[in-house]
Amino acid sequence: MSTLKEIAATLDLSVMAVSKALRDAPDISVGTKARVQAEARRRNYIPNRAAQNLRLRRSGLIGIVVPQINHTYYSHLIWGAERQAEAVDMQILLAASLDRAETEMREVQKLIARQVEAILLVPAVRWQHRLATLELIRASSVPVVLLDAYPAGAERFPNVSWVVSDDERGGQIATEHLLELGHKDILFLAGPNGSSSSAGRFSGYQRALAAAGVPYADERVFLADKDIDAGRKAMSQALSEKVRFTALVAYNDSVAIGAAEALAQQGFRVPEDVSIVGFGDGMMATYYRVPLTTVRVAQTEMGEKALRLALEMQRGKTVQPRVLPVEIIVRESTKKR
Repeated sequence: MSTLKEIAATLDLSVMAVSKALRDAPDISVGTKARVQAEARRRNYIPNRAAQNLRLRRSGLIGIVVPQINHTYYSHLIWGAERQAEAVDMQILLAASLDRAETEMREVQKLIARQVEAILLVPAVRWQHRLATLELIRASSVPVVLLDAYPAGAERFPNVSWVVSDDERGGQIATEHLLELGHKDILFLAGPNGSSSSAGRFSGYQRALAAAGVPYADERVFLADKDIDAGRKAMSQALSEKVRFTALVAYNDSVAIGAAEALAQQGFRVPEDVSIVGFGDGMMATYYRVPLTTVRVAQTEMGEKALRLALEMQRGKTVQPRVLPVEIIVRESTKKR
């Protein structure tokens, strides 16, 4: 592999001049930069990023931890972050928590050991362990940006911020859509306890019912967590308790699909018998056998904004959390009562 010294010898330049030309330094002429860059391309020169970062006392690395790497929703978050990282010449180290607090902590420890400059984290929020990872990170002083949700109490950590969707608005417009279709008996399948996203979507559901003059009932709310199996179990529980309903709002698209599967097993049709609204608008929502009406989250933009926020924090800037707008996407899983 060619070196800076070899390029410099070929062009009769100093190593310093070649290095500056490749970094587009302002004190090197345009003509010299063109010669150096052409020679570097001819030799297929690859910069030694590790050596460069060592000189600059930085790693050039950003850590990202998501529950599942192969889930389309999280892959869009990752893509947005990667695109932004590439624009600022940084690299991504990717890890999966499997949505388990202990795995999340282990992966974060590995990233800190690799001297990442910041961490983007989709938290595995569980009430009893909701702040354990943030306590671990606090001691390292690594900036952390939470994506999609944040645990209750996260605001107490000085090196933590977040980028989330407008969850309360999302829960509200999802419920309003069903109310406008004539539904009044509407289930809510909630996400994890202690999660900002779950609390916000539930609050929006309650707000929409109140504004329409529809009484809220605890018996129509079921804890469903965030995956397909959890949605299936919550729906099965609602059916076993013989709760009256004609529609439901689910914490996310996975929960909505799990609920739809449980309904199908019991002979219910979507949307003829039950209308369903999800949250997220990932690929599953579009390509499920009954395409889901859902609340769209700007997934790629969330990843981009999170990385930009992390870099601002890394530079010592005071930042405010970001809340992204949402919109309802109407498909075949809802119809008039």
